[in-house]
Amino acid sequence: MTQQEIAALAMTGATTIVAAMATDAWATVRGGFSAFIHRRSPDLHAGIEARLDDAAALLAQARDAESARGVLVGLWQLELERFLAAHPDAAEELEVQTAEMRAALPAPQQQWVQRNTARDHGVVNAVQDGTQHNHYMDSPGTQPPAPGA
Repeated sequence: MTQQEIAALAMTGATTIVAAMATDAWATVRGGFSAFIHRRSPDLHAGIEARLDDAAALLAQARDAESARGVLVGLWQLELERFLAAHPDAAEELEVQTAEMRAALPAPQQQWVQRNTARDHGVVNAVQDGTQHNHYMDSPGTQPPAPGA
């Protein structure tokens, strides 16, 4: 799995976990994710449950829930990337676990919003729930295609 694929999987997992925190599905998602971690790394099990609970409490108490969700998604993405670096064979199981967690979410929570902004000649390459291949980015010094080309 490439670093980009790991980052995308970690982002999907993190977004799903955080989306569940303020829903009735939280206990199911928390339990499923905790069990997934325990199967791969039993020593992290108790700590991950406490961190999940702390994150859910922070979100519940946040004055700006959307901003808090953004911060928590970033945090959990980093956590999942670190976990996958230590357990690269867990990627497929995380994909399955994430799909199960998403299925547990209430219908309105299964709709995702993604905002991408490019500034100062920047390029945004974004994908949601899929794979994106950007071959022009694989070679140093190459530029993206010009708009309208």
